[in-house]
Amino acid sequence: MTISQAAGGPALGLVLPPAAPPDRLWPAVEAAEEGGIGSIWVTDRTLSDVPWLETLTYLGALAARTTRVTIGTSVLCLARRNPVLVAHALASVQYLSGGRLVTGVGLGGLRPGEYELSGVPLSSRAPVTDEYIGLLRRLWSEETVDHAGEHFTCSGVQLSPRPETPIPIWVGGYSPGALARAGRLGDGWLSVYVGPDRIGAPLAEVRRHATEAGRDPDALTMTAYVFAAIGRREGEAEAVLGPALENIYGVGLEQMSDACMYGTPDRWVDTIGRFGEAGADNVNVLLFTTDLARDVGIVVGDVLPQLAGHRTMADA
Repeated sequence: MTISQAAGGPALGLVLPPAAPPDRLWPAVEAAEEGGIGSIWVTDRTLSDVPWLETLTYLGALAARTTRVTIGTSVLCLARRNPVLVAHALASVQYLSGGRLVTGVGLGGLRPGEYELSGVPLSSRAPVTDEYIGLLRRLWSEETVDHAGEHFTCSGVQLSPRPETPIPIWVGGYSPGALARAGRLGDGWLSVYVGPDRIGAPLAEVRRHATEAGRDPDALTMTAYVFAAIGRREGEAEAVLGPALENIYGVGLEQMSDACMYGTPDRWVDTIGRFGEAGADNVNVLLFTTDLARDVGIVVGDVLPQLAGHRTMADA
């Protein structure tokens, strides 16, 4: 797997919109990959008031439309799915993408209706997720898997093809339980809408939990995830992001500013640098935009060249 990143600084990842017309989506994806974006991600939701593509279908299409860039889920609500079917689907994407997949997993927020559909009680989602993370790794690495856990049982399961290289599992979330899960079980951590001034404390918690579990905290990949908007002139990004946040979340940009990266390319570069100083290896952005291809073009044309030493390198 490769990831594009600035030497000594965070790599920049693009989180795709939940749904977009193909004639607008794929040109933006191609421009992002060609322009040097480090990774491209899809999100996960089943019940939504707005169009939202099914995650694993979206991920497979993304694998087919790209050739080099790291792809991933940010984040997959693992507890709502059959873990054997998920393991098979993700192993298939890893195979078809040539080993470019990162699986981000999480609890998915407080959406009881989605858990009711799956038959998993909302109160059980944390221990189910913990169990399934370990089971995924076994299904991807062992020839035959027998599992008798508290929340799932299977016997004689053989997946093929199994991944030739391990699929990293990054754990998302900001709650104490999520930070502990990332440190104990994850290959990395995905933050949730935390700015550079506040990411240091939860990042340190993840590292502490990793150390207490006898793991090397330096081996974990730390990723910031923020809402974002960009414009070449002052005020352009705010004019898009503010109304979008009001419409979707019922709060203004002023209340959400710490969860956002917005403004001119120079302001983006400054914020990305501050994330790096706080310990983030990657900064993933969910772009709010009226023209995805245009704004991806601004990112790859005006932001990435300012990240000194921008290059493609092996992702440790």
